[in-house]
Amino acid sequence: MSIKSLMLAGSAMALVHMSPAVTAQDMNADTDSSSEKFVMDEIIVMARKRSESLTSIPETIDAFTSDYIERAGITSLDDIGRQTPNIILNRRQDNEPNVVIRGVGSFGNTQGVGFYVDDVQNFTDQSASIEDVERIEILKGPQGTLYGGSNVGGAIKYVLKKPTGEFGVEGKAEYGAFDTRNFFGAINTPVIADKLSARVSGYYNHTDSYTSNSFLGNKPGMTNEWGIRLALAWEISENLTADFSYRHNEIENGGNIYVVAADGADYSRVVDFNNDVYNDRKVDGGILTLNYTTDFADLTSVTSYTKRTTALGWDLDYGSADGVFATNGDRDDTTVFTQELRLTSNGSGPFDWLVGGYYSSVDNRALTNNIDLFLGVDSGGPLFIKDFNNGDTDEKQYALFATTNYSFGAFKIGGGLRVARSEYKGAVVGVSDVDVNDTIILPKVTLSYDLTDNAMIYSNIALGSEPGKANVASGSLSPYEAEKATNYELGLKGTAVDRRLTYDIAAFYITYSKRQLENRFVDPDSGFIVEEITNIGRSVSYGLEGGISYMLTPELSFSASGGYLKSEWDDEDALYNLEPVDGLSVPNAPKFSGNAALDYRKPVGNDLVLGLRADVSHISLFYWDVPNVSSQPAQTIVNLRASIGDADDKWELAIRGENIFDEEYFTEYTPDVFGPGIGLGAPGKPASVMASFSFKF
Repeated sequence: MSIKSLMLAGSAMALVHMSPAVTAQDMNADTDSSSEKFVMDEIIVMARKRSESLTSIPETIDAFTSDYIERAGITSLDDIGRQTPNIILNRRQDNEPNVVIRGVGSFGNTQGVGFYVDDVQNFTDQSASIEDVERIEILKGPQGTLYGGSNVGGAIKYVLKKPTGEFGVEGKAEYGAFDTRNFFGAINTPVIADKLSARVSGYYNHTDSYTSNSFLGNKPGMTNEWGIRLALAWEISENLTADFSYRHNEIENGGNIYVVAADGADYSRVVDFNNDVYNDRKVDGGILTLNYTTDFADLTSVTSYTKRTTALGWDLDYGSADGVFATNGDRDDTTVFTQELRLTSNGSGPFDWLVGGYYSSVDNRALTNNIDLFLGVDSGGPLFIKDFNNGDTDEKQYALFATTNYSFGAFKIGGGLRVARSEYKGAVVGVSDVDVNDTIILPKVTLSYDLTDNAMIYSNIALGSEPGKANVASGSLSPYEAEKATNYELGLKGTAVDRRLTYDIAAFYITYSKRQLENRFVDPDSGFIVEEITNIGRSVSYGLEGGISYMLTPELSFSASGGYLKSEWDDEDALYNLEPVDGLSVPNAPKFSGNAALDYRKPVGNDLVLGLRADVSHISLFYWDVPNVSSQPAQTIVNLRASIGDADDKWELAIRGENIFDEEYFTEYTPDVFGPGIGLGAPGKPASVMASFSFKF
């Protein structure tokens, strides 16, 4: 949880930068007549769109610093998901995210959790490689007041590194299992002294994949991904600054590589597709942030534009038969434009506030709005169905929002409100269209009390919503309503033992109404399996989660977190495939999840630092499907890392073992695709070893 980033920022980082003659105690804290003391560094986040200490925010927030990301081996969405309890998070086979937080959200084409890059919601490349990241913030519970729609379950924010006024170069090369080769480099340089700075970074990743095709004799999951980023920081005047970033990334991989498996437990990494599959994506995105500071308040404008181009080729019979192959034909690009304008109070008084407005336009977000089908591909005369699905979507959001906090003594009360308008137009091109519009008010109230200077108890109530849309991909255009979640949370967080120990614990209760979920059925007219999103009904989630982090010595730190979750349908009228689901468990909501880590860093002479780290994460059994027929058995993943590096952090050699006990598990599973008990699964990553060399000067 939040404690993890504090642990590494305070203990591990102090040791990385020390010389042999300087101890962590000297660097990090005060010394008194009885003993030396060392403390953890403070972490500043922008979770509430203003700079705040992580431990002072009255809600559950996990933050992982760049140093923690490096040492924990976080390179993908799957890795992030294992770092915090009560969350299932991974990259879907079509490179889109699957995420459920505290039983809220869903797999497939419904989302419910927002992804952000530098305060801009990301609809196009949420699963891109994690590179040049300063910090990752995970906000749990509805975030509708400040972040709007698609945040009913929470938000995941990537804060990328910004240019500084000093020249610097850093890089990393990594090689390991499955012929994996990863490269990263960045240059930071002043352009105009004390005025304009630039940062350029780039990466290239390749892997041969851990899935094989027994029919074609190749590796369908082979992946090549690369990206570049340019960031500029310009101090235009004493009061006006501008930050601009441009990113371009491309990924070429198999996509939709699902193995035929029985009941979600028949693990395999072999397919027998008779066609080469592909899922290629290109993304270009720009963000411009202007900030004007006065004695009264800061005025911030955030403007973004993003374009995604995709090319898909999927073997939809998932075997060697001359069955069905699909491409996305002449599908239009996905384009996203967003604009936010906000005014934030500054100063140190007991009262603070924030007001703002927001607009977004998203065209053709879904990957499958346009699909061409080839039937009997290898028969010499395939049946070609042009525009089997030919859809077009346009989504717009308009919002006004405000938050305020007032402190009186040890008490602080806060409130927020967002008035949001969503407008959705879906069309089957040349046939018909449908509009789904809604206006909603999203409130939030918080109350906190400082028990001591280092401990706080808090409570909050927040409402989130995911706007309604229509089923364009299936061609039916059947609309579905907005879903809503109300989150009640009570928590305690703080530090102790001279800031060597941090802790947090939170209890939550969430009511989730008109829940959107994908429903799969066989179309009686075409005979094809069709996916449609419907409002299933009401579910309830409640549970407890917490964690601690403790600097046992200046060299050794320990962290652990865990969560209990009970998430089930609570609606006598809730139906899935015309069957009642009341009382059944919600999919992708394990009752227990937890993780623990030991991190040891010690000078070993000759200006060197030895690093050793062990991570373990556990997820209990959970169900893949609404009827609770197919389940994922409990899984435990263990990672180990050893490093030797320069005491001034100029270079480091490391070796990392991932899933060292070769746990077998699926990251996705769709049951009963080929009859009762036979479905499609996406295999998780097996045991692997990676070696790396990094440098920084």
